[in-house]
Amino acid sequence: MIRPCFLLLVSCSLTALGQNGLVPNPAANSATLTATTRLVYEDVVVRDGQGRVVQGLTLNDFKLKEDGASQQIDYFDEHAYASSAAQKPAASMPTPSSAKKWESITDFTNVPSPGTVDSVNIVLFDLLNTPVVDQLPARRALLNFLISLPPGHQVALFVLSDRLHMFQNFTSSSDRLIEASRAINPKSLLLTDSKLDKQQADDYVTEFEHLIGRDPGGAAAGLKKQNDQDASYNLGVRLTGTLRALAQLARATSGYPGRKNLLWLSSSFPVTLGAQMEFLQGAAVVQPDDARETTNLLTTAQMAVYPISLLGLETEGVSTASSGLGSVALGGGAKSDSSLRDQFTDRAALRAGMNDLAFQTGGIAFVGTNDFARALRLSIEDGSNYYTLAYRPQNQKADGRFHKIRVELVRKGYSLSYRRGYFAFDKPSTSNSVLELNAAVEPETPESTMLTLKSEVEQSGAGIVKVASTLDMANMTLVSTDDGHRRGKLLVLLVAYDDTPGMVAQTLSEALPQTFAMLNLDFDASQYQRTAIDGISFTQQLKLKPGSYRLRLGVADLQSHRLGTLDMPIHVGNPGQQSK
Repeated sequence: MIRPCFLLLVSCSLTALGQNGLVPNPAANSATLTATTRLVYEDVVVRDGQGRVVQGLTLNDFKLKEDGASQQIDYFDEHAYASSAAQKPAASMPTPSSAKKWESITDFTNVPSPGTVDSVNIVLFDLLNTPVVDQLPARRALLNFLISLPPGHQVALFVLSDRLHMFQNFTSSSDRLIEASRAINPKSLLLTDSKLDKQQADDYVTEFEHLIGRDPGGAAAGLKKQNDQDASYNLGVRLTGTLRALAQLARATSGYPGRKNLLWLSSSFPVTLGAQMEFLQGAAVVQPDDARETTNLLTTAQMAVYPISLLGLETEGVSTASSGLGSVALGGGAKSDSSLRDQFTDRAALRAGMNDLAFQTGGIAFVGTNDFARALRLSIEDGSNYYTLAYRPQNQKADGRFHKIRVELVRKGYSLSYRRGYFAFDKPSTSNSVLELNAAVEPETPESTMLTLKSEVEQSGAGIVKVASTLDMANMTLVSTDDGHRRGKLLVLLVAYDDTPGMVAQTLSEALPQTFAMLNLDFDASQYQRTAIDGISFTQQLKLKPGSYRLRLGVADLQSHRLGTLDMPIHVGNPGQQSK
Protein backbone atom coordinates (compact mmCIF):
# COMPACT_ATOMS: atom_id res chain seq x y z
CA MET A 1 0.00 0.00 0.00
CA ILE A 2 1.30 3.49 -0.87
CA ARG A 3 1.62 5.88 2.04
CA PRO A 4 1.44 9.64 1.39
CA CYS A 5 4.30 11.73 2.76
CA PHE A 6 5.51 15.28 2.46
CA LEU A 7 8.35 15.73 -0.04
CA LEU A 8 11.50 17.41 1.17
CA LEU A 9 13.28 18.95 -1.81
CA VAL A 10 16.90 18.45 -0.86
CA SER A 11 19.86 18.94 -3.17
CA CYS A 12 21.23 15.45 -3.88
CA SER A 13 23.52 14.10 -6.54
CA LEU A 14 22.11 13.66 -10.03
CA THR A 15 24.49 11.75 -12.26
CA ALA A 16 24.96 13.87 -15.38
CA LEU A 17 27.54 13.18 -18.06
CA GLY A 18 28.71 15.58 -20.71
CA GLN A 19 28.51 19.34 -21.15
CA ASN A 20 25.75 21.33 -19.38
CA GLY A 21 24.48 18.33 -17.42
CA LEU A 22 23.43 16.42 -20.52
CA VAL A 23 24.28 12.93 -21.73
CA PRO A 24 25.28 13.40 -25.38
CA ASN A 25 23.92 10.80 -27.79
CA PRO A 26 25.28 10.31 -31.31
CA ALA A 27 22.78 11.45 -33.92
CA ALA A 28 22.14 9.35 -36.96
CA ASN A 29 20.22 12.12 -38.71
CA SER A 30 19.71 15.85 -38.47
CA ALA A 31 16.52 17.78 -37.91
CA THR A 32 15.46 21.36 -38.33
CA LEU A 33 12.91 22.88 -35.97
CA THR A 34 11.31 26.20 -36.89
CA ALA A 35 8.21 26.26 -34.64
CA THR A 36 8.40 29.70 -33.02
CA THR A 37 4.83 30.93 -33.53
CA ARG A 38 1.61 29.98 -31.78
CA LEU A 39 -0.23 27.10 -33.40
CA VAL A 40 -3.90 26.59 -32.57
CA TYR A 41 -5.62 23.22 -32.95
CA GLU A 42 -9.38 22.86 -33.36
CA ASP A 43 -11.26 19.56 -33.20
CA VAL A 44 -14.63 19.88 -34.97
CA VAL A 45 -17.58 17.48 -34.83
CA VAL A 46 -20.04 17.95 -37.73
CA ARG A 47 -23.65 16.75 -37.56
CA ASP A 48 -26.48 16.83 -40.07
CA GLY A 49 -30.03 18.00 -39.46
CA GLN A 50 -30.94 14.69 -37.77
CA GLY A 51 -27.98 14.88 -35.39
CA ARG A 52 -25.93 12.21 -37.18
CA VAL A 53 -22.16 12.60 -37.42
CA VAL A 54 -21.01 13.64 -40.90
CA GLN A 55 -17.90 12.06 -42.42
CA GLY A 56 -16.02 12.51 -45.69
CA LEU A 57 -15.58 16.31 -45.66
CA THR A 58 -12.41 17.94 -47.00
CA LEU A 59 -10.30 20.97 -46.16
CA ASN A 60 -12.14 23.02 -48.78
CA ASP A 61 -15.43 22.50 -46.91
CA PHE A 62 -14.24 24.51 -43.89
CA LYS A 63 -13.76 28.20 -43.14
CA LEU A 64 -12.17 29.47 -39.93
CA LYS A 65 -12.04 32.91 -38.31
CA GLU A 66 -10.39 34.29 -35.20
CA ASP A 67 -11.87 37.49 -33.77
CA GLY A 68 -13.68 37.99 -37.08
CA ALA A 69 -10.54 37.72 -39.25
CA SER A 70 -10.25 34.84 -41.71
CA GLN A 71 -7.38 32.44 -40.99
CA GLN A 72 -5.48 30.10 -43.29
CA ILE A 73 -5.88 26.46 -42.25
CA ASP A 74 -2.38 24.92 -42.30
CA TYR A 75 -3.34 21.38 -41.28
CA PHE A 76 -6.40 19.19 -41.80
CA ASP A 77 -7.18 15.61 -40.84
CA GLU A 78 -10.32 13.49 -40.49
CA HIS A 79 -10.71 11.01 -37.63
CA ALA A 80 -13.37 8.33 -38.03
CA TYR A 81 -14.18 5.47 -35.69
CA ALA A 82 -14.59 1.99 -37.15
CA SER A 83 -16.41 -0.40 -34.81
CA SER A 84 -14.42 -3.35 -36.16
CA ALA A 85 -11.10 -1.76 -35.22
CA ALA A 86 -8.74 -3.89 -33.15
CA GLN A 87 -6.26 -2.58 -30.65
CA LYS A 88 -2.69 -2.22 -31.84
CA PRO A 89 0.01 -3.86 -29.72
CA ALA A 90 2.23 -1.52 -27.75
CA ALA A 91 5.69 -0.95 -29.13
CA SER A 92 8.46 -2.27 -26.89
CA MET A 93 11.69 -0.42 -26.14
CA PRO A 94 14.98 -2.07 -27.11
CA THR A 95 17.13 -3.54 -24.37
CA PRO A 96 20.40 -1.56 -24.00
CA SER A 97 23.77 -3.25 -24.21
CA SER A 98 24.54 -2.28 -20.61
CA ALA A 99 21.97 -4.79 -19.35
CA LYS A 100 24.63 -7.40 -18.66
CA LYS A 101 26.10 -5.27 -15.86
CA TRP A 102 22.91 -5.34 -13.80
CA GLU A 103 20.65 -7.98 -12.33
CA SER A 104 17.50 -6.58 -13.93
CA ILE A 105 16.28 -3.85 -16.25
CA THR A 106 12.74 -2.54 -16.49
CA ASP A 107 11.51 -0.05 -19.09
CA PHE A 108 8.87 2.57 -18.33
CA THR A 109 7.27 5.39 -20.27
CA ASN A 110 4.41 7.86 -19.88
CA VAL A 111 3.96 7.80 -23.65
CA PRO A 112 0.59 6.19 -24.42
CA SER A 113 0.46 3.09 -26.59
CA PRO A 114 -1.04 3.91 -29.99
CA GLY A 115 -4.56 2.63 -30.60
CA THR A 116 -6.87 2.47 -33.56
CA VAL A 117 -9.18 5.27 -32.35
CA ASP A 118 -7.83 8.81 -32.56
CA SER A 119 -9.31 9.86 -29.23
CA VAL A 120 -9.32 8.82 -25.60
CA ASN A 121 -12.16 9.04 -23.09
CA ILE A 122 -12.03 10.11 -19.47
CA VAL A 123 -14.98 9.13 -17.28
CA LEU A 124 -15.02 11.48 -14.29
CA PHE A 125 -17.35 10.29 -11.52
CA ASP A 126 -17.79 13.48 -9.48
CA LEU A 127 -18.62 12.84 -5.80
CA LEU A 128 -17.47 16.32 -4.77
CA ASN A 129 -20.40 18.01 -6.53
CA THR A 130 -22.97 15.20 -6.15
CA PRO A 131 -25.06 14.30 -3.09
CA VAL A 132 -25.10 10.65 -2.04
CA VAL A 133 -28.72 10.12 -3.17
CA ASP A 134 -27.65 10.76 -6.80
CA GLN A 135 -24.45 8.69 -6.66
CA LEU A 136 -26.03 5.24 -6.38
CA PRO A 137 -28.11 5.20 -9.62
CA ALA A 138 -25.20 6.76 -11.52
CA ARG A 139 -22.85 4.01 -10.34
CA ARG A 140 -25.30 1.35 -11.57
CA ALA A 141 -25.59 3.11 -14.93
CA LEU A 142 -21.80 3.31 -15.22
CA LEU A 143 -21.55 -0.46 -14.72
CA ASN A 144 -24.21 -1.06 -17.40
CA PHE A 145 -22.31 1.16 -19.80
CA LEU A 146 -18.96 -0.54 -19.20
CA ILE A 147 -20.45 -4.00 -19.72
CA SER A 148 -21.29 -3.02 -23.31
CA LEU A 149 -18.28 -0.77 -23.97
CA PRO A 150 -17.79 -0.40 -27.75
CA PRO A 151 -14.60 -2.15 -28.93
CA GLY A 152 -11.35 -0.29 -29.55
CA HIS A 153 -12.04 2.70 -27.31
CA GLN A 154 -9.49 3.75 -24.71
CA VAL A 155 -11.26 4.70 -21.46
CA ALA A 156 -9.86 5.83 -18.11
CA LEU A 157 -11.87 6.09 -14.88
CA PHE A 158 -11.30 8.93 -12.40
CA VAL A 159 -13.20 9.82 -9.23
CA LEU A 160 -13.29 13.32 -7.75
CA SER A 161 -13.94 13.41 -4.01
CA ASP A 162 -11.52 15.00 -1.53
CA ARG A 163 -9.11 15.06 -4.48
CA LEU A 164 -8.77 13.50 -7.91
CA HIS A 165 -8.26 9.73 -7.79
CA MET A 166 -7.38 7.53 -10.77
CA PHE A 167 -9.24 4.21 -10.42
CA GLN A 168 -8.19 2.83 -13.80
CA ASN A 169 -5.71 4.11 -16.37
CA PHE A 170 -6.57 4.04 -20.08
CA THR A 171 -7.64 0.61 -21.26
CA SER A 172 -10.03 -0.93 -23.76
CA SER A 173 -10.78 -3.80 -21.37
CA SER A 174 -14.34 -3.73 -20.04
CA ASP A 175 -13.38 -6.20 -17.29
CA ARG A 176 -10.71 -3.90 -15.85
CA LEU A 177 -13.02 -0.89 -15.94
CA ILE A 178 -15.90 -2.82 -14.36
CA GLU A 179 -13.66 -4.06 -11.57
CA ALA A 180 -12.44 -0.51 -10.93
CA SER A 181 -15.95 0.98 -10.98
CA ARG A 182 -17.16 -1.53 -8.38
CA ALA A 183 -14.61 -0.07 -5.98
CA ILE A 184 -16.37 3.33 -6.08
CA ASN A 185 -18.19 3.79 -2.78
CA PRO A 186 -20.78 6.52 -2.15
CA LYS A 187 -19.29 9.35 -0.16
CA SER A 188 -20.79 12.45 1.39
CA LEU A 189 -18.37 15.34 1.73
CA LEU A 190 -21.10 17.58 3.21
CA LEU A 191 -20.40 20.21 0.54
CA THR A 192 -23.48 19.86 -1.65
CA ASP A 193 -27.14 19.21 -0.88
CA SER A 194 -29.77 17.23 -2.69
CA LYS A 195 -32.97 18.91 -3.89
CA LEU A 196 -34.72 17.59 -0.81
CA ASP A 197 -31.98 18.87 1.51
CA LYS A 198 -32.25 22.34 0.01
CA GLN A 199 -36.04 22.36 0.33
CA GLN A 200 -35.85 21.20 3.94
CA ALA A 201 -33.44 24.02 4.77
CA ASP A 202 -35.79 26.60 3.21
CA ASP A 203 -38.78 25.07 4.95
CA TYR A 204 -37.01 25.11 8.28
CA VAL A 205 -36.56 28.88 8.01
CA THR A 206 -40.24 29.26 7.07
CA GLU A 207 -41.33 27.01 9.94
CA PHE A 208 -39.12 28.92 12.38
CA GLU A 209 -40.50 32.26 11.16
CA HIS A 210 -44.09 31.01 11.53
CA LEU A 211 -43.60 29.73 15.07
CA ILE A 212 -42.08 32.94 16.43
CA GLY A 213 -44.49 35.27 14.69
CA ARG A 214 -43.14 38.09 12.58
CA ASP A 215 -39.49 37.23 13.21
CA PRO A 216 -38.71 39.55 16.15
CA GLY A 217 -35.03 40.46 16.20
CA GLY A 218 -34.49 39.01 12.74
CA ALA A 219 -33.85 35.46 14.03
CA ALA A 220 -35.17 33.76 10.91
CA ALA A 221 -33.33 36.21 8.67
CA GLY A 222 -30.14 35.47 10.58
CA LEU A 223 -30.66 31.76 10.13
CA LYS A 224 -31.18 32.18 6.40
CA LYS A 225 -28.05 34.36 6.18
CA GLN A 226 -26.02 31.67 7.92
CA ASN A 227 -27.35 29.04 5.52
CA ASP A 228 -26.40 31.25 2.57
CA GLN A 229 -22.90 31.82 3.97
CA ASP A 230 -22.40 28.09 4.45
CA ALA A 231 -23.56 27.41 0.90
CA SER A 232 -21.22 30.11 -0.45
CA TYR A 233 -18.25 28.67 1.44
CA ASN A 234 -19.02 25.15 0.24
CA LEU A 235 -19.29 26.43 -3.33
CA GLY A 236 -15.85 27.99 -3.05
CA VAL A 237 -14.35 24.73 -1.80
CA ARG A 238 -16.03 22.76 -4.59
CA LEU A 239 -14.95 25.27 -7.22
CA THR A 240 -11.31 25.15 -6.09
CA GLY A 241 -11.29 21.35 -6.00
CA THR A 242 -13.00 21.09 -9.38
CA LEU A 243 -10.60 23.45 -11.16
CA ARG A 244 -7.62 21.65 -9.62
CA ALA A 245 -8.98 18.31 -10.84
CA LEU A 246 -9.57 19.62 -14.38
CA ALA A 247 -6.01 20.96 -14.50
CA GLN A 248 -4.66 17.58 -13.36
CA LEU A 249 -6.70 15.76 -16.00
CA ALA A 250 -5.38 18.11 -18.70
CA ARG A 251 -1.78 17.54 -17.59
CA ALA A 252 -2.36 13.80 -17.38
CA THR A 253 -3.67 13.48 -20.94
CA SER A 254 -1.79 16.17 -22.90
CA GLY A 255 0.72 13.66 -24.25
CA TYR A 256 -1.97 11.42 -25.71
CA PRO A 257 -2.51 12.04 -29.41
CA GLY A 258 -5.80 13.38 -30.67
CA ARG A 259 -8.97 14.48 -28.94
CA LYS A 260 -9.81 13.82 -25.28
CA ASN A 261 -13.46 13.43 -24.36
CA LEU A 262 -14.24 14.23 -20.72
CA LEU A 263 -17.45 12.41 -19.73
CA TRP A 264 -18.29 14.26 -16.52
CA LEU A 265 -20.95 12.62 -14.33
CA SER A 266 -22.16 15.10 -11.71
CA SER A 267 -25.19 16.75 -10.14
CA SER A 268 -23.71 20.24 -10.39
CA PHE A 269 -21.02 21.91 -12.49
CA PRO A 270 -19.59 24.95 -10.67
CA VAL A 271 -17.14 26.05 -13.37
CA THR A 272 -17.37 28.32 -16.39
CA LEU A 273 -14.96 27.97 -19.31
CA GLY A 274 -14.83 30.83 -21.76
CA ALA A 275 -14.55 34.58 -21.94
CA GLN A 276 -16.44 35.40 -18.73
CA MET A 277 -13.96 33.99 -16.21
CA GLU A 278 -13.99 37.20 -14.18
CA PHE A 279 -17.64 36.56 -13.26
CA LEU A 280 -16.97 33.16 -11.71
CA GLN A 281 -18.99 32.29 -8.66
CA GLY A 282 -16.62 31.90 -5.73
CA ALA A 283 -14.24 34.49 -7.20
CA ALA A 284 -13.12 35.33 -3.66
CA VAL A 285 -11.62 31.82 -3.50
CA VAL A 286 -10.44 31.32 -7.09
CA GLN A 287 -8.48 33.97 -8.96
CA PRO A 288 -9.51 34.59 -12.59
CA ASP A 289 -5.92 33.97 -13.77
CA ASP A 290 -5.98 30.49 -12.22
CA ALA A 291 -9.29 29.73 -13.94
CA ARG A 292 -7.98 31.03 -17.28
CA GLU A 293 -4.86 28.91 -16.95
CA THR A 294 -7.03 25.84 -16.37
CA THR A 295 -9.02 26.75 -19.48
CA ASN A 296 -5.85 26.92 -21.54
CA LEU A 297 -4.60 23.62 -20.14
CA LEU A 298 -7.82 22.02 -21.41
CA THR A 299 -7.32 23.77 -24.75
CA THR A 300 -3.75 22.50 -25.06
CA ALA A 301 -4.89 18.99 -24.20
CA GLN A 302 -7.64 19.17 -26.89
CA MET A 303 -10.22 18.21 -24.28
CA ALA A 304 -13.95 18.42 -25.00
CA VAL A 305 -16.35 18.32 -22.05
CA TYR A 306 -19.52 16.20 -22.06
CA PRO A 307 -21.39 17.16 -18.86
CA ILE A 308 -23.94 14.50 -17.83
CA SER A 309 -26.40 15.61 -15.15
CA LEU A 310 -27.15 12.98 -12.50
CA LEU A 311 -30.34 14.73 -11.42
CA GLY A 312 -32.28 12.62 -13.91
CA LEU A 313 -35.61 13.38 -15.52
CA GLU A 314 -37.58 15.99 -13.54
CA THR A 315 -41.16 16.75 -14.44
CA GLU A 316 -41.79 18.95 -11.40
CA GLY A 317 -40.01 20.30 -8.36
CA VAL A 318 -39.80 18.93 -4.86
CA SER A 319 -42.92 20.17 -3.12
CA THR A 320 -42.80 21.54 0.39
CA ALA A 321 -45.03 18.66 1.49
CA SER A 322 -42.22 16.27 0.50
CA SER A 323 -39.81 18.01 2.85
CA GLY A 324 -41.61 16.77 5.92
CA LEU A 325 -42.10 20.21 7.46
CA GLY A 326 -45.44 21.02 5.87
CA SER A 327 -44.89 24.68 5.04
CA VAL A 328 -47.66 24.45 2.45
CA ALA A 329 -50.20 24.19 5.25
CA LEU A 330 -48.43 26.78 7.36
CA GLY A 331 -47.51 29.29 4.72
CA GLY A 332 -50.18 28.72 2.13
CA GLY A 333 -50.03 28.12 -1.58
CA ALA A 334 -48.06 31.26 -2.37
CA LYS A 335 -45.07 29.96 -0.43
CA SER A 336 -45.35 26.59 -2.12
CA ASP A 337 -45.49 28.24 -5.55
CA SER A 338 -42.43 30.31 -4.65
CA SER A 339 -40.47 27.18 -3.68
CA LEU A 340 -41.37 25.46 -6.93
CA ARG A 341 -40.39 28.57 -8.90
CA ASP A 342 -37.02 28.64 -7.11
CA GLN A 343 -36.42 25.01 -8.03
CA PHE A 344 -37.42 25.67 -11.63
CA THR A 345 -34.95 28.58 -11.71
CA ASP A 346 -32.19 26.37 -10.31
CA ARG A 347 -32.84 23.72 -12.97
CA ALA A 348 -32.83 26.33 -15.73
CA ALA A 349 -29.52 27.73 -14.44
CA LEU A 350 -28.01 24.22 -14.32
CA ARG A 351 -29.14 23.48 -17.87
CA ALA A 352 -27.76 26.81 -19.15
CA GLY A 353 -24.44 26.27 -17.38
CA MET A 354 -24.04 22.74 -18.72
CA ASN A 355 -24.93 23.79 -22.27
CA ASP A 356 -22.40 26.63 -22.10
CA LEU A 357 -19.70 24.31 -20.72
CA ALA A 358 -20.25 21.91 -23.60
CA PHE A 359 -20.59 24.71 -26.17
CA GLN A 360 -17.32 26.37 -25.14
CA THR A 361 -15.31 23.13 -25.29
CA GLY A 362 -16.89 21.28 -28.23
CA GLY A 363 -18.90 18.66 -26.36
CA ILE A 364 -22.59 17.93 -25.74
CA ALA A 365 -24.58 18.40 -22.52
CA PHE A 366 -26.95 15.65 -21.30
CA VAL A 367 -29.57 16.95 -18.88
CA GLY A 368 -33.06 15.74 -18.02
CA THR A 369 -32.44 12.05 -18.73
CA ASN A 370 -32.38 8.94 -16.57
CA ASP A 371 -30.49 6.92 -19.19
CA PHE A 372 -26.96 7.80 -18.07
CA ALA A 373 -25.46 4.75 -19.80
CA ARG A 374 -26.83 5.95 -23.14
CA ALA A 375 -25.44 9.43 -22.50
CA LEU A 376 -21.99 7.93 -21.89
CA ARG A 377 -22.18 5.83 -25.03
CA LEU A 378 -23.32 8.73 -27.21
CA SER A 379 -20.54 10.93 -25.81
CA ILE A 380 -17.88 8.41 -26.82
CA GLU A 381 -19.38 7.87 -30.28
CA ASP A 382 -19.66 11.62 -30.85
CA GLY A 383 -16.10 12.34 -29.73
CA SER A 384 -14.57 9.60 -31.90
CA ASN A 385 -15.61 11.14 -35.24
CA TYR A 386 -14.16 14.59 -35.81
CA TYR A 387 -11.96 16.80 -37.96
CA THR A 388 -8.74 18.44 -36.76
CA LEU A 389 -7.87 21.88 -38.09
CA ALA A 390 -4.72 23.81 -37.20
CA TYR A 391 -3.72 27.39 -38.00
CA ARG A 392 -1.23 30.08 -37.07
CA PRO A 393 -3.17 33.16 -35.93
CA GLN A 394 -2.48 36.36 -37.83
CA ASN A 395 -2.45 38.12 -34.47
CA GLN A 396 0.48 36.60 -32.59
CA LYS A 397 0.35 39.07 -29.70
CA ALA A 398 0.14 37.53 -26.23
CA ASP A 399 -2.34 40.16 -25.08
CA GLY A 400 -4.07 38.17 -22.34
CA ARG A 401 -7.46 38.46 -24.08
CA PHE A 402 -9.89 35.72 -24.93
CA HIS A 403 -9.66 35.16 -28.70
CA LYS A 404 -12.92 33.95 -30.22
CA ILE A 405 -12.86 31.22 -32.85
CA ARG A 406 -15.59 30.58 -35.40
CA VAL A 407 -15.62 27.55 -37.71
CA GLU A 408 -18.10 27.34 -40.58
CA LEU A 409 -18.92 25.01 -43.44
CA VAL A 410 -19.29 26.18 -47.00
CA ARG A 411 -22.41 24.03 -47.21
CA LYS A 412 -25.44 24.87 -45.07
CA GLY A 413 -27.68 22.72 -42.91
CA TYR A 414 -25.05 21.33 -40.56
CA SER A 415 -24.24 21.96 -36.90
CA LEU A 416 -20.68 22.15 -35.60
CA SER A 417 -19.22 21.56 -32.14
CA TYR A 418 -15.74 22.91 -31.38
CA ARG A 419 -13.80 24.93 -28.82
CA ARG A 420 -14.85 28.57 -29.05
CA GLY A 421 -11.58 30.27 -28.17
CA TYR A 422 -8.50 30.53 -25.99
CA PHE A 423 -6.67 32.97 -23.74
CA ALA A 424 -3.42 34.43 -25.12
CA PHE A 425 -1.51 35.08 -21.92
CA ASP A 426 0.53 38.28 -21.86
CA LYS A 427 2.85 37.01 -19.11
CA PRO A 428 4.27 33.68 -18.02
CA SER A 429 2.55 31.67 -15.35
CA THR A 430 3.23 32.93 -11.84
CA SER A 431 2.83 29.44 -10.38
CA ASN A 432 5.63 28.00 -8.27
CA SER A 433 7.38 25.25 -10.25
CA VAL A 434 8.86 23.64 -7.15
CA LEU A 435 5.44 23.37 -5.50
CA GLU A 436 3.88 22.11 -8.74
CA LEU A 437 6.58 19.46 -9.11
CA ASN A 438 6.23 18.51 -5.46
CA ALA A 439 2.50 17.92 -5.91
CA ALA A 440 2.92 16.13 -9.25
CA VAL A 441 5.16 13.37 -7.84
CA GLU A 442 2.79 12.47 -5.02
CA PRO A 443 1.96 8.78 -5.49
CA GLU A 444 -1.80 9.17 -6.03
CA THR A 445 -1.50 12.04 -8.52
CA PRO A 446 -2.12 10.88 -12.12
CA GLU A 447 0.93 10.86 -14.36
CA SER A 448 1.46 14.10 -16.23
CA THR A 449 2.16 13.62 -19.95
CA MET A 450 2.78 17.26 -20.92
CA LEU A 451 6.45 16.28 -21.16
CA THR A 452 7.17 12.84 -22.59
CA LEU A 453 9.51 10.62 -20.56
CA LYS A 454 11.12 7.21 -21.05
CA SER A 455 13.19 5.57 -18.32
CA GLU A 456 15.23 2.42 -17.82
CA VAL A 457 15.55 1.21 -14.22
CA GLU A 458 18.68 -0.84 -13.55
CA GLN A 459 19.55 -2.57 -10.27
CA SER A 460 22.76 -3.92 -8.81
CA GLY A 461 23.09 -6.49 -6.03
CA ALA A 462 24.07 -3.79 -3.52
CA GLY A 463 20.67 -2.09 -3.62
CA ILE A 464 21.85 0.58 -6.05
CA VAL A 465 19.04 1.64 -8.35
CA LYS A 466 19.99 3.64 -11.42
CA VAL A 467 17.33 5.41 -13.49
CA ALA A 468 18.43 6.46 -16.98
CA SER A 469 15.83 8.78 -18.53
CA THR A 470 15.20 10.54 -21.81
CA LEU A 471 13.00 13.62 -22.19
CA ASP A 472 11.45 14.37 -25.58
CA MET A 473 12.00 18.00 -26.56
CA ALA A 474 8.77 18.28 -28.54
CA ASN A 475 6.84 20.22 -25.88
CA MET A 476 9.72 22.06 -24.25
CA THR A 477 10.29 25.82 -24.42
CA LEU A 478 13.83 27.05 -25.09
CA VAL A 479 14.82 30.72 -25.34
CA SER A 480 16.89 31.81 -28.34
CA THR A 481 19.78 34.15 -27.52
CA ASP A 482 21.86 36.56 -29.63
CA ASP A 483 24.78 34.12 -29.81
CA GLY A 484 22.62 31.57 -31.61
CA HIS A 485 22.22 29.31 -28.58
CA ARG A 486 19.00 27.98 -27.11
CA ARG A 487 18.73 27.87 -23.35
CA GLY A 488 16.34 26.52 -20.76
CA LYS A 489 16.09 25.09 -17.26
CA LEU A 490 14.63 21.85 -15.95
CA LEU A 491 13.82 20.75 -12.42
CA VAL A 492 14.29 17.00 -12.02
CA LEU A 493 13.07 15.05 -8.99
CA LEU A 494 13.14 11.30 -8.30
CA VAL A 495 11.41 9.98 -5.15
CA ALA A 496 11.15 6.41 -3.82
CA TYR A 497 7.95 5.59 -1.90
CA ASP A 498 7.99 2.46 0.24
CA ASP A 499 5.35 0.12 -1.14
CA THR A 500 6.20 -3.02 0.82
CA PRO A 501 3.02 -4.89 1.92
CA GLY A 502 2.62 -4.86 5.70
CA MET A 503 5.28 -2.21 6.17
CA VAL A 504 4.64 0.24 9.01
CA ALA A 505 3.65 3.61 7.56
CA GLN A 506 6.45 6.12 7.23
CA THR A 507 6.05 9.15 9.46
CA LEU A 508 6.09 12.66 8.07
CA SER A 509 9.42 13.26 9.81
CA GLU A 510 11.18 10.52 7.85
CA ALA A 511 13.11 11.65 4.80
CA LEU A 512 12.22 9.82 1.62
CA PRO A 513 15.01 8.47 -0.60
CA GLN A 514 15.21 11.00 -3.40
CA THR A 515 17.43 13.04 -5.67
CA PHE A 516 16.69 16.57 -6.84
CA ALA A 517 18.61 18.83 -9.21
CA MET A 518 18.33 21.60 -11.78
CA LEU A 519 19.56 21.05 -15.33
CA ASN A 520 20.79 24.15 -17.15
CA LEU A 521 20.35 23.60 -20.89
CA ASP A 522 22.58 25.40 -23.37
CA PHE A 523 22.62 24.23 -27.00
CA ASP A 524 24.42 25.59 -30.02
CA ALA A 525 22.83 24.93 -33.42
CA SER A 526 24.33 21.47 -33.96
CA GLN A 527 23.65 20.32 -30.38
CA TYR A 528 20.07 21.52 -30.69
CA GLN A 529 19.49 19.53 -33.87
CA ARG A 530 20.95 16.34 -32.35
CA THR A 531 18.98 16.70 -29.13
CA ALA A 532 15.76 17.35 -31.07
CA ILE A 533 16.13 13.78 -32.39
CA ASP A 534 17.57 11.94 -29.41
CA GLY A 535 16.02 13.88 -26.54
CA ILE A 536 17.59 15.12 -23.33
CA SER A 537 19.20 12.30 -21.35
CA PHE A 538 20.04 12.25 -17.66
CA THR A 539 20.76 9.60 -15.05
CA GLN A 540 19.82 9.44 -11.36
CA GLN A 541 20.87 6.98 -8.70
CA LEU A 542 19.41 5.90 -5.35
CA LYS A 543 20.49 3.35 -2.75
CA LEU A 544 17.49 1.46 -1.40
CA LYS A 545 16.97 -1.23 1.21
CA PRO A 546 15.33 -4.51 0.14
CA GLY A 547 11.61 -4.14 -0.41
CA SER A 548 8.95 -2.94 -2.84
CA TYR A 549 9.01 0.68 -3.98
CA ARG A 550 7.15 3.03 -6.24
CA LEU A 551 9.58 5.40 -7.93
CA ARG A 552 8.18 8.73 -9.05
CA LEU A 553 10.15 10.74 -11.58
CA GLY A 554 9.11 14.34 -12.17
CA VAL A 555 10.44 16.94 -14.61
CA ALA A 556 9.35 20.60 -14.76
CA ASP A 557 10.14 23.02 -17.60
CA LEU A 558 10.70 26.38 -15.89
CA GLN A 559 9.94 28.34 -19.08
CA SER A 560 6.56 26.83 -19.95
CA HIS A 561 5.62 25.33 -16.55
CA ARG A 562 4.88 22.05 -18.32
CA LEU A 563 5.27 18.90 -16.24
CA GLY A 564 6.09 15.30 -16.98
CA THR A 565 5.89 12.51 -14.40
CA LEU A 566 6.51 8.80 -14.57
CA ASP A 567 5.40 6.06 -12.15
CA MET A 568 7.75 3.05 -11.80
CA PRO A 569 6.94 0.16 -9.42
CA ILE A 570 10.04 -1.91 -8.63
CA HIS A 571 11.23 -4.56 -6.20
CA VAL A 572 14.69 -4.46 -4.65
CA GLY A 573 15.98 -7.86 -3.51
CA ASN A 574 18.40 -8.76 -0.73
CA PRO A 575 22.12 -8.30 -1.47
CA GLY A 576 23.31 -11.11 -3.67
CA GLN A 577 19.76 -12.25 -4.46
CA GLN A 578 19.35 -13.18 -8.12
CA SER A 579 16.38 -11.80 -10.00
CA LYS A 580 14.06 -14.25 -11.63
